[in-house]
Amino acid sequence: MSLLQSPVPVAAASLKGMQAVNRSKETGHRIRVWIAGLASLGLLASLAVYGASYYLLPIEQRPFSEKHALLRPGGSIGLKLGVLGTVLFFIIFLYALRKVVPWIGRLGSATHWMDFHIVAGVTAPIVIAFHASFKFQGIAGIAFWIMLCVALSGIIGRYLYAQIPRSLNAAEVSLGELQLGERELSEALVGQSIYSEEQLNRVLHMPPPEHIRRIGPLLAIGEMIALDVQRPFQVAGLRRASCGFSGKLFSAGGLLSSGNSEVEHVVRLVRQKASLSKRVVFLDQSQRVFHLWHVIHRPFSYAFAVLAIVHIVVVMGLGFLTVGLR
Repeated sequence: MSLLQSPVPVAAASLKGMQAVNRSKETGHRIRVWIAGLASLGLLASLAVYGASYYLLPIEQRPFSEKHALLRPGGSIGLKLGVLGTVLFFIIFLYALRKVVPWIGRLGSATHWMDFHIVAGVTAPIVIAFHASFKFQGIAGIAFWIMLCVALSGIIGRYLYAQIPRSLNAAEVSLGELQLGERELSEALVGQSIYSEEQLNRVLHMPPPEHIRRIGPLLAIGEMIALDVQRPFQVAGLRRASCGFSGKLFSAGGLLSSGNSEVEHVVRLVRQKASLSKRVVFLDQSQRVFHLWHVIHRPFSYAFAVLAIVHIVVVMGLGFLTVGLR
């Protein structure tokens, strides 16, 4: 009997072990993304503080600044920023290469690559702007504005990507699986006694699917963003309804944790339910806009790549020519 029953606890232990490993990987990944983001923010803030007195000068007065030799595009700092911008540019395109080069694709999940792709994509235009000392002319200027469009569209793409649920292997989750998870969360909320059904419905209310299909993809995405903006304030209202004056003060009007474990458990379920319900309602339109985004985002990326390479080749060629003339 014991031999027949042993696979069940072993399988359960194995599943728990896999879940613990996955949580550990996700935690490690989030820490690395935070480190990369904070390092980027620290670098950009340092450049802004140090170079403010130079970058705010009119262009014709900059050569007389003591920082001109350092911060001009060909200066010792400016040139290094150009190199850093080029490195970030290659990191950005590693996300696309991972689909072509197998060994790169095996280094991490698509979601993990996307996170670093976004960090590099947001940082690169600002680094390039400092490299150019905020003078956007000629090929370099065109490349910068295209890169800025790529970065902004990348932020939008990351938001859309997050609206299409995926499993651990990055495969898109089906509508049926989403609806099953939604029902399980609904059942979990039925057992709570802190909030009334009316209070929960204020947070969980979603527009009907027919309305979302009728207004079209772009307006649907606008409504989805509006729901995401409203939700923290709706959740704050739930917290305020369950605590006294001191609790409201402690939680910054409900925007922070109330410190009550029972309340926070229900709030967490409500958030998960609202997020999942939103994804169910908007899934079709999110997928449509995400596929359209790919059509727009890629040509801009490739155009920037070509212009950036032309700029680097021209600058290096002129540099070697200058050395030869000397």
